[in-house]
This record gives sequence, C-alpha cells and structure tokens, in this order.
Amino acid sequence: MLFKPQRHVRRIVELLEKAYPLQGTALVFQDPWQLLIATILSAQCTDVMVNKVTPLLFAAYPDPCSLGHANILDIEAIVRPTGFYHNKAKAVAATSRALCEQWGGTVKPSMEFLTALPGVGRKTANVVLAHAFGRQAVVVDTHVRRLAYRIGLSENTDPDRVEQDIMAAVPKGHWNRLCDALIAHGRSLCTARKPKCTSCMLQELCPRNGSPVAEVMRLPV
Repeated sequence: MLFKPQRHVRRIVELLEKAYPLQGTALVFQDPWQLLIATILSAQCTDVMVNKVTPLLFAAYPDPCSLGHANILDIEAIVRPTGFYHNKAKAVAATSRALCEQWGGTVKPSMEFLTALPGVGRKTANVVLAHAFGRQAVVVDTHVRRLAYRIGLSENTDPDRVEQDIMAAVPKGHWNRLCDALIAHGRSLCTARKPKCTSCMLQELCPRNGSPVAEVMRLPV
C-alpha cells in the first residue's frame, strides 16, 4: 500500500463520504434482476442512456423467462443505443435464460451464484450485491480503478486486485459508501484526463498532488 498509516486511509474515506453522502447507483431498477440486466448494459455506456433503454426492454420482456427466450434480433434492436449491442444482447438473454431454467427466475445474493451466470463478472455482481441486496461490496468500475491508484488506496490497476486492496485497507462497513463516493468524485473532479486537483478535498493526502510518490508512479487515465 502507498499509504501505510491507517490514519491516511481513514481520512481519505472520511473526506470522500462527507463530500458525497448517500450516492447509491444512478441505474433505475425495480428488482435484482432488473439491476443485473441494467448493469450488464452499462458497460462502456452512460447510466443516463441505460435508463432510457431499460424501460423499453422491461416493458417488452418483464421477467427473466421472457427475456431469456426472446428473439435475439429483437433484443438487439432495443439495446443498440448502449453500444456493443450484439454482445450485450447475447449476455442479457443468456443470463436471463439461465435464471429462468435453473433458478426459477430468482437472483440470489451470492458472489458465487452471480459470477456463475453467463457474462457476469465481479464488478457486475458487486453492483447487484450492494444496491439490490444492501450487502457491503467493492464495486471497481473505471472510476474506482483509476482513483484507487491515484490516491494510494491500491498499487494495482487490475480490477480484481484493486478490489482486494480496498477490502484490505478500508473497513467493511464503508465499502459501499466509499465506492459510490469514488465514482461521484471521478465524474466530477478527479476526471481521467484533466483532474481538478486544486479543487479537490484530497489534495493534501494525494500522491498526485506533489508528494514524492507522484514522481515515481505511473498514473493511468
């Protein structure tokens, strides 16, 4: 870890949670299955666009069985605005079909269960665990991955290793709020190409803000 003293990590968590209280997910959903599908569609797509597409998708296919057995071309036509629509249509159909045929349409609050579904990785599973079931989970999206490296919560850029580093450094009761705050911070201030460091509440703690660590780190965008 870049910041070995726990007081640094605690202070980072405190400042982020204070700046971005009660964020939650921006994806609109009614049940765990809807959030699962919305999260799959959100890959390399804005939440705003996903929220425009999912009402149409769920109106046409209101449950896992109907979506799982739908014509793939019809699904593609609906999800096309989210990008990579061929792969996304296959993924949401396969996941829904597996839920229908093997589990009676029920989504279980288990990492092992979720990641065994077609096309579901740890990031998607953690979103569902955190926001559909209220479990503490570390969601490593592009913002969390970038910021964790920049501010010293992780020395890694691989999402799975970043997840493990945050889990080890941050008390479990703060995982959801911290990740939500990191995502909000990544969108508003600590952006990929032009981070607004002078306006950042973390500037005194961040290696990017002139500490010796910043001189040797390769900071990804």
